[in-house]
Amino acid sequence: MSSGLDSKRRINLEADGELPELIEAEAGELLYCTQCSAINPANARFCRKCGHSLEEQEADVIGLQDLVRAKQKKAQASERPHSPLASVILQVVTLLSVAWLGLTALVMDQVSALIPIVLAWFLVEAVRNSSKTGITPERAVVGVLTAAATALLGTAALFYGQGSAIILLMLGWFLIEAVRS
Repeated sequence: MSSGLDSKRRINLEADGELPELIEAEAGELLYCTQCSAINPANARFCRKCGHSLEEQEADVIGLQDLVRAKQKKAQASERPHSPLASVILQVVTLLSVAWLGLTALVMDQVSALIPIVLAWFLVEAVRNSSKTGITPERAVVGVLTAAATALLGTAALFYGQGSAIILLMLGWFLIEAVRS
């Protein structure tokens, strides 16, 4: 009786219930069942979990051309119209706001406030230029309003001698631009 047991191959399941030969198989040697998503050996004819025929499965062959077309289609669908005029207006208002804040800091003898002002301006421009969608008219309007509000609040802070508030204000301006991108 023991000879009959030795002649049969015993398969012990791994701790997670998988067959050992499936764990050791390379990724290219596995077949996935389209019915239950079970992993099967590449030479299997039927799924070991649900019994579905693995020979009748059809897999779509996807080539490099298909992937390139899909990426181009996705890129075209996500493109939004951007306006060069809106971009120019946004840049002009941003420069005027930064210049106004800088001059106010100099006039109010708070030169140390220039550092966060210039740093925030560089960071905001970096965020705007890294955006893949470009500057849409809607985004430009919000950007103009944000820059104008930042200049107004910054002027008030500098006028009342609160140069340290400029740091928080410039951080807020940068974060608003970063979140919108």
